[in-house]
Amino acid sequence: MTLQIGLLLVSCMVIVSITGLYIARRIIKTSELKLQHDITDPYSQFVAMLFAVLLGFMVADAMQRFSQARMTVQQEASALGNVYRLADGISETQRDALRSLCEEYAHKVIEDEWPKLARKQDSIETWNVYRKLWSACTTFEPTNERQSNAQSELLSAMSSIGENRRLRIEALHAGLPLELWFVLGLGGAATIFFTYFFSAESGRTQATMVAIVSLVISLNLFLLLTYDDPFSGDVMVTPSAFETQLHLYSLD
Repeated sequence: MTLQIGLLLVSCMVIVSITGLYIARRIIKTSELKLQHDITDPYSQFVAMLFAVLLGFMVADAMQRFSQARMTVQQEASALGNVYRLADGISETQRDALRSLCEEYAHKVIEDEWPKLARKQDSIETWNVYRKLWSACTTFEPTNERQSNAQSELLSAMSSIGENRRLRIEALHAGLPLELWFVLGLGGAATIFFTYFFSAESGRTQATMVAIVSLVISLNLFLLLTYDDPFSGDVMVTPSAFETQLHLYSLD
């Protein structure tokens, strides 16, 4: 969801809501609506409260999942950097090979895998480099205590890479199901529809109030849609943590 499309959808929702108000005022007489205010008011408050609680919970959960995805990416990149640094503790030939794999993994994540994440896909090539990293760390045979300690730390760092990588891939499928989007859409429509059962003396005043209610609901739904998928849209988790690691590698 891009910002331009989101603003267009929000504007359309506001226009549709105001149009619905004018249609309702033509069908139902103002005098009849005023007679029902005592009954309409508590019902509308009940519907609005339930929808606000549900929508607020969903937005908070989506933002938390977005923050978790960003943290997962940072931890994965940090663990990759640890592998690169810990390679100093093994033989020179194996060190250079391991560091080359670390650089290749970062490049694959940035250039190949990240564009695929927006399409709910991961990269087979990146998985292959990941397996090579594991193989380089597990097949290495230490010849002294220093290398043995380095290998132990390397395996721990690789475990962190693997865990955070799996969490990152799983985050692609953690969005809200279609059924819940239907419930939210229906709840928002019902909340706006209830505003038609009130009548103000000025049609413009009531139209303004309906527009504000519709705007707030639409903006929250747009916010939920934006944060629901952390790897696509204008607001997304970027591979900047891996880019930082590559920059640090270049300084060596």
